[in-house]
Amino acid sequence: MIVEHLFYSMAIAIIVGMLYYRLTGRDHSWIIIICAWAPDLDDLEGLANPVLHHLGISFQHGTFHNIAFMVIFGIAVAFLLLPFGIKFFDSLFFSLIGFGAHLFEDALVYKVGYKFFWPFSSEIFGLGLLPSMVNEKNYMTDFFRVANTEVLIIGMAFLLVAIIIRTYVEGPAWIRWYMPDSLYKKLLDKTKKERECKLS
Repeated sequence: MIVEHLFYSMAIAIIVGMLYYRLTGRDHSWIIIICAWAPDLDDLEGLANPVLHHLGISFQHGTFHNIAFMVIFGIAVAFLLLPFGIKFFDSLFFSLIGFGAHLFEDALVYKVGYKFFWPFSSEIFGLGLLPSMVNEKNYMTDFFRVANTEVLIIGMAFLLVAIIIRTYVEGPAWIRWYMPDSLYKKLLDKTKKERECKLS
């Protein structure tokens, strides 16, 4: 669900970023989008297999889909982003939201999900709001073999609603938080020039 996680995390980042900016004057919600893919790092086991087996470590997909790894990952991200001038709490908050968004989406989609509440509970949990999705094994990527159409359409709708809400509240300038300053300034200058041409 890599593509689907992108749309859902973008929608969450836009809304959470808006609220956080109103409270603190800071918006690093792009961290949500990046961290939303972190639980699927356990899918890379095949790439790291020789090293992991040598160290006596083995895991499978789903191993990182829990709140224990979410907290460890959030703290690690917060420390990693400190040298870049991002406050520890900001990084921790946004990375936990991103990681949690992934877990929440998986829980919504699959009837048989993962041990999301480990270490507090080893129960496999999932809500399965989409009747065709029982578990990850029967998840069909029928949209150009990259995404499930049903899940993707819902994610795109959430993203569109988030964009409309934030643009209504803040105007279009909020997009600056999701791109480098140099690119934003170029776009802003281009927009100003186009307006001046229309006025003259």
